[in-house]
Amino acid sequence: MTANSSSSPHGPQASDPTPHGPQASDPTPHAPQAPGAGPARPPEDSGGLLPTGPTLTLLSRRGPRHAVVSVDGPIDYHTTPQLLGHLTTPEMRDVPLLVLDLSEVDFCDSSALGAFVDLYRRRHADGRRFGLTGLQPQVRRILELTRLTTVVPLYATLEQALPGV
Repeated sequence: MTANSSSSPHGPQASDPTPHGPQASDPTPHAPQAPGAGPARPPEDSGGLLPTGPTLTLLSRRGPRHAVVSVDGPIDYHTTPQLLGHLTTPEMRDVPLLVLDLSEVDFCDSSALGAFVDLYRRRHADGRRFGLTGLQPQVRRILELTRLTTVVPLYATLEQALPGV
């Protein structure tokens, strides 16, 4: 048998780079896709490891001249849009004093820090106040390292944040 024989394992079919079968047009759930190639499909069974959406719990309490929003969960890249969406609604935007109670927040990243600064600036420009209370040690440390403690008002207790209420 010669090297040019059509029955050679190196013939046209073996060297054909074109994909065949169901995977040619249907990538597996874990296969990366090129940008603009359409939405990736989630894995069929993620075993509960992948979050399905924002993971914050927000509880709002309103008074005549203030609102307190208690936050439960990490404030990060994934959850900051949920927090900002809640805090920028007309009913929250128009209250004279907005206080975030972070006593159940044990982590925040740069997205959270940016949100705190943005909220403070917007509210300050409109003549409204914004502050944080209930800081866990690790969250306080991040605010101190980034010097946000000199920008955003911090209150040791909710009572300090709401004098006379």
